[in-house]
Amino acid sequence: MRLRIEREVLLKGVGRTLGVVDRRGTLPILSHFLMDARDSQVTIAATDLEVSFRGVYPAMVEEAGSLTLPAHYFHNLVKELPGEFLDLTGTEKSSLQLQVGEARYQLLGLPADQFPPVPEIPEQDMAEVESKLLKEMIEKTIFSVSVDDLQYHLSGIFWEKVEDLNLRLVSTDGHRLTLIQRQFPESEKFAIEEGILIPRKGVTEISRLLAEEERVSLGLSKKSLALKADNKFLFIRLLEKKFPDYRRIIPESFAWRFRLQRQELYDSIRRISLLSTERFRGIIFHLHPDNMEVTFQNPEVGEGREVLSLVMEEGDPDQLPWASMPDISWSPWWPCAARR
Repeated sequence: MRLRIEREVLLKGVGRTLGVVDRRGTLPILSHFLMDARDSQVTIAATDLEVSFRGVYPAMVEEAGSLTLPAHYFHNLVKELPGEFLDLTGTEKSSLQLQVGEARYQLLGLPADQFPPVPEIPEQDMAEVESKLLKEMIEKTIFSVSVDDLQYHLSGIFWEKVEDLNLRLVSTDGHRLTLIQRQFPESEKFAIEEGILIPRKGVTEISRLLAEEERVSLGLSKKSLALKADNKFLFIRLLEKKFPDYRRIIPESFAWRFRLQRQELYDSIRRISLLSTERFRGIIFHLHPDNMEVTFQNPEVGEGREVLSLVMEEGDPDQLPWASMPDISWSPWWPCAARR
């Protein structure tokens, strides 16, 4: 293999693999990315068997070939090299020689035939969606995905199609539940009526891809979700666990409904959180007809109290038992919850 490629192009391609490769696994090949050069282009691919990426980038290929290289070492080196173009030469022992000016480096790789196969785009029409719409939905649900390995069925975001043209994303860690729903005009091309569960790592990589593109296309097979943007492809293996029936948790009606200023609530909770410790993190909402009292007690540090104005949006005051209104204890992760 012998080729010349722009350093920034190569850096961008390899950089997309860093969140995919598995650095802590037992298979060394999964910490590598695949570089395949042929037909005036270089294909860069990475996988951890759950999330896979493949991108095609322009290059001046003198001799075709392929090999795998350690992604993080390679990226760190290319990032510090000078010059606009890099000359790359592969050897028979699956190592790569890099040259720019008088600088020369050699990285040890592994044979390309040891690299696991990367999935292919499903043979069907793909649904196109605006990146900013999907990115917003992910940002407003990923914070409540469980990070507990024992709750594997909660370690992802549940996607489902509702009311024909709407896409809904739901996540929960057992303490919080987040739901967001947006219109999805091409939903008929994205058949997820029964819902799919996308793992947290996969969702993170989707968000990274969305940040680079204005629009992406979505495709679905029995076991994976595929995203396509120009010559970049991302494949996410679906979690095969059953997501809990979240509809049983969401009340069909509410006895009380209030409206507060979002920024005031966030600022109050952020100030109170300065007194929190690992053992004492919960706060209490005392609801009243025209205000809400937020209190916090930490025997190790101190206590706090703030009062916020609120407006009752719905309900008949004569039918609401104000005297018996319960206090509400909020999730200990209040700074994240307040932002939403």
